[in-house]
Amino acid sequence: MRGILDLNKLLESNVNPKYFNQYVFHNADSDKEFLGHTNLHYLCKNLNFNNDRDFNFSEDKVNIWYVRNDKCSDYVYNNQLDVIRENIPNEIVDYINSNKLILLLSTATEFDTDSFWNKVVDYCKSIGIREEKIYFLTSNYKTSLPNSYCFDFSGICIGKYDVGIPWLDRYSNQFPYDDDYISFLQKNEKSKRFICLNAHYREHRHYIFYKLYKNNLHNLGYYSFSLGQGMNSIEHPKERMVEEWGSYSEELDIEDYNFSIKILDKLPINIEKENFWEDVIWIKNEYLKQFHECYRPWMLKDLDMVSDTYFNIATESNNDSDHERFSYFSEKVLLGWMTQPTIVIGTAFTIEHLKGLGFESFPELFDESYDTIIPNADRLIKTYNEIERVCKMPEKELRSIYNDLLFKVKHNQDILFKHDFLEEFKNILESIKVESKVEVG
Repeated sequence: MRGILDLNKLLESNVNPKYFNQYVFHNADSDKEFLGHTNLHYLCKNLNFNNDRDFNFSEDKVNIWYVRNDKCSDYVYNNQLDVIRENIPNEIVDYINSNKLILLLSTATEFDTDSFWNKVVDYCKSIGIREEKIYFLTSNYKTSLPNSYCFDFSGICIGKYDVGIPWLDRYSNQFPYDDDYISFLQKNEKSKRFICLNAHYREHRHYIFYKLYKNNLHNLGYYSFSLGQGMNSIEHPKERMVEEWGSYSEELDIEDYNFSIKILDKLPINIEKENFWEDVIWIKNEYLKQFHECYRPWMLKDLDMVSDTYFNIATESNNDSDHERFSYFSEKVLLGWMTQPTIVIGTAFTIEHLKGLGFESFPELFDESYDTIIPNADRLIKTYNEIERVCKMPEKELRSIYNDLLFKVKHNQDILFKHDFLEEFKNILESIKVESKVEVG
């Protein structure tokens, strides 16, 4: 019999959120995205936000000029000077250089490379901001940027509050796994081998899609490739897919290029419910509402699919390690590692980083040497070969390995809930406050 979950113990922090009231984040709104893709209500209600352009800074607060990378993208990629001038205006230069204001360039998306920020830094220097006065919050744990701080949980920085709470709200009778539920998973007959869920078009996802279909493995799993719909919609016509795939595929083992193009006509492939992508999901549990009021629907998987499969193929948004200069992970990897054995289609050193945080990987099932392969195409080919090998493994052998690995999954859930994001964020802000010598009071 499953006992009553102690939600307070799972979500507790060593930090009183009122600590954050000493900070004012300028160029930011409390109702807009902050620190990644989703706001943590529990944190943001204790922060101060100011999006006015009056350039009046409270003397009794730590003033931070906050710029997300998505606010710079039109400048970096399209040279739109008006965008960067709006977000890093000339009026703040003297305040930054005289220690009245901290300039903090912050992660928001999965494409948080050093080369992206280098162009922004060059602009800052061109208007007179001293380089040593520029600070970074990044999801890239291979960054070499000065004055940079990377979140432990990379692109899913708030961790348990983002990926844990939806599962506690929806699957409170099964999640986190206890011994009884693990016993159920071990005994439950599986009709499929894997789960592989994809939204937006990416070339590495196209490759996995092609290889699974070419080798008649797609029916062994729950497979989707929705191309992004509803609130997650991004326009990406087939002509653009073909153009991007053309050069990308040249380094890959594509046996039938024409077939690799033809299968795009099968998209989108949906296995989610018809209205899955339409809106956020509102949290029902009253205790959990104090942290989050709602969450993005793709923070959940169908637990029936999880219990009906042996492993997960996590296809990240980015597979390009930028010659060993970029590594990150998001909810796609974390949702896998906390529910079932998972293989990662992503940047190099993802597994190495996760193990450094205390998570356990799955070398009993996959040859994880792919994680340290630097060339993107070579890593992708190696990873797919492991997927194919495990798909063709005798089911008796696969089940035996899977059953033994479920206790690692339970361990990973424990690590997820032990991570204290508020303490991590407090320590980062304290370090920046000291290093910047910002004046308060």
